[in-house]
Amino acid sequence: MSIFLRLIYVFTKIGLLTIGGGLAMIPIVQYEMERHGWLTHQQFLDILGISQMTPGPLAVNTATFVGYRVTASVYPETFGFAILGALCCTLAVCMPSLICVNAFSGYWTRHKEHPCFQRVFAILRPVVAGLVITAAASLIVSALWGDDALGLAGRSSLPAPDIKALVIATAAFAATAFTKTSPVLVLIGGLLVGLLG
Repeated sequence: MSIFLRLIYVFTKIGLLTIGGGLAMIPIVQYEMERHGWLTHQQFLDILGISQMTPGPLAVNTATFVGYRVTASVYPETFGFAILGALCCTLAVCMPSLICVNAFSGYWTRHKEHPCFQRVFAILRPVVAGLVITAAASLIVSALWGDDALGLAGRSSLPAPDIKALVIATAAFAATAFTKTSPVLVLIGGLLVGLLG
């Protein structure tokens, strides 16, 4: 099977089965990329960082960058294939939602108060919260411990975190959680610190 068909299959599956938006999708995309050997843990985190900084939904940006990166690594001599890979992944992750919304929105509007729907969403809310927490924890651990993050589970004591990363993460959290600082300004501040340091 060509890399394009494999990427389309994987991202269609991700788009169809992910409930809860871009953040809930992160652990699933990471699992699929590492399982297929398309990206290392660090490469995925780099792509995720770029996806967060660029305009647009996280899920679409991640699919686009992953498609570009994976296809470019398979066909390094042909730039057009990398663009085609990015387009395939973007469409594949968006199509299931687009089809479902158009097919079922009328039914949902008429029956959204039905007890079965209420029970399903009561179960899905904690699942989505768990996926988002998993994504956040993975990002925090990787930011503070870098390449050592993969081996933390087997250690009896935690190594010292990267102090600079800890200060930046704490400052960004404090600025967004306790003040009305725009997240855009926080991202620009992080960019400037990265360029200067």
